[in-house]
Parts: sequence; C-alpha cells; structure tokens
Amino acid sequence: MRKEVETHWDVVCTWPLFLFGFFVFSTCHRLLVYFFKYILHPRYGNGGVYHTTEKCVSSIQAVLSVIVGIVIASNCQGNIMTDTHWLTNSYAWFGMPYFYYDTVAMYLSHYYLHPHLSSLPVSHRIWHYIVNTKALLIHHFVLPLIFFPSILFFRKNLGDFFVGVFYQIELAIPFISLRNVLAQLQLKDTPYYIAAGLLMIVAFAVCRVFVFPYLYWKYAQYANISIWSVPSTIPLKCNIGCLVILVLQVYWLYVMVRGAVKVFYKMYMKSQNQKSKIS
Repeated sequence: MRKEVETHWDVVCTWPLFLFGFFVFSTCHRLLVYFFKYILHPRYGNGGVYHTTEKCVSSIQAVLSVIVGIVIASNCQGNIMTDTHWLTNSYAWFGMPYFYYDTVAMYLSHYYLHPHLSSLPVSHRIWHYIVNTKALLIHHFVLPLIFFPSILFFRKNLGDFFVGVFYQIELAIPFISLRNVLAQLQLKDTPYYIAAGLLMIVAFAVCRVFVFPYLYWKYAQYANISIWSVPSTIPLKCNIGCLVILVLQVYWLYVMVRGAVKVFYKMYMKSQNQKSKIS
C-alpha cells in the first residue's frame, strides 16, 4: 500500500515539481540580486552582485539536497535496497531545473564580470561564455541527462538509501561557493578565505571521496559479505560508474589540496620576508 501511494505521488507531482523547482531557484536569484545590489553594488558593481547571487543560490540548492538526502537515508535503514521514500524521486524532479536555471545565472554572472562583452554581438557574448565555462556547462548538461534518468526510470525504485547518500555529496558546494565569493570580493588575504578553503577540502574529501568506501561497506553489511567481495557481487556497471566518478573526485581533491599548499607556502614566504626585513 505504501509503495502504491508513493507511486501515485510520483505520477501526480512530476511536472508541477519541475516547474516549482525552476520557480524557486529563479525567484531566489531575483530576490538576492535586489538584496546584494543594495549591499555590494557601490563597491563591486554588477559583476560582484551577480556572481555572489549565483553562488548563494547554488548553496541554497546544495543545502536542500543535503537535508533531503539525510531524510531519505535515515528513513531507509531497514532494507537499504528495497526501502523507499517519496522524497527520492520528488527531489529529483524539483532539483533538475536547477541546472538549467544555473546555466542562465552563470551567463549573467559572466556577462557582468566582463564589461567589454556589452559591446559585442549576442552570439559573440554566448561564445565567450561557452569557451570560458565549458567544464561547468558540460557538467550541467550531462548530469541531468545521465543522473536523473537513472534515479527516475532505470533503477526500478530500488536503492533509495544510496540515492539519499548521493544527494548529500552537495555538502561541499557551500564552502566552494563561499571561497569563490571571497576571492571575487578581493578577500583572499583574510582568515575567512583560508578557513573556507580548509572546510571545502574536508567536506569534499568526506562527501565525495570517502563516501564510496562507505557505500561499499554499507552494502557489505546488507548482504552479510566482506567489503572485498562487494565488487564481484554488484553489477559491473555499478563498479565502473563508481570508479569513474571516484577518479574525477580524487583529481579535484588533488587540485584543491595543491591550491591550499600554494596559499600556505605564500603565507610562509611572506612571513619570512617580513622577519628578514625586521632583522
């Protein structure tokens, strides 16, 4: 009976949730633009306003995703393969339009951060935007094409627990966004920037790298097998998918750690130079 109710809920609320998600994210963007224009505009201009707004909405989406993921995972502890929660598919429909909204928001941010684009034809502006943000654009178009159909159609309502855990990988986004905003506001030399960078690295490592051993361990408990037997037990496509995603996350973690080392090295060299001047 519970599954029938949840299935009926999914059918009734699909497109309304999609439209509602687009409305929520675009409305948040508009309200924050008005708010930050009052606070930031005199000093940082439209570039700072739209960049900060875009990152704030990204953080809002991330926080919502983490909260939903926690609710789903905590309610699917009985049988991690067959337990279901109505939020699993519902949030997928609600969250999907974020990527399309953010594509437009990133364009506005890019446009105002590069004032010379105002003198160019629209086609040249768009091309400049595509060339300079191609990695994020690929992410924003590929993820909805692969991840959301997998959640909504291909998994046959199995593994809501795992989907809930994957929703929580957005935990690192607020710290990434905060670091970007502080850099844009020329606050790289402040303790806030350093703290945001360290928190970003810790959150990224936990929710995007260590999450994979955790999921394999959780399945091993469910199947009452050794964690080393999990790869040979689950479908090959699951192993390949996890491996591809994990390699990408390890690479980005390496980039973050390398950047943090450079920042601390510059701070160390600056302090040494000051000491040598004093002496």
